[in-house]
Amino acid sequence: MCNLNDKEKAVLVSLGNRLRALRLHRNEGQKTMSERLGVSRQKYARMEKGDPRIPISAWILASSILTRLSDWQSLLQEEDNLFLRAEIERKSKTRKRASKKR
Repeated sequence: MCNLNDKEKAVLVSLGNRLRALRLHRNEGQKTMSERLGVSRQKYARMEKGDPRIPISAWILASSILTRLSDWQSLLQEEDNLFLRAEIERKSKTRKRASKKR
């Protein structure tokens, strides 16, 4: 079992609440959504409660069904490093000389 602190648990509960809101916005019941995910209705209900034992694959599939898969793209994306970007741009602007034929 995962040993999550209160802040981490709150994130999962918030994620579950958003999942529930999106499902209700689509006017779908838990049973319908669970069938689309290929999980039991009870397991889906635990997802909406933010149960940490739910595999991430179920969350990603649910996001895909709800057309929110692109939200996962930026989840662990590297932060933009302005100094690194400036260094790369500086190097790309330097003049490159053709080598002499020998």
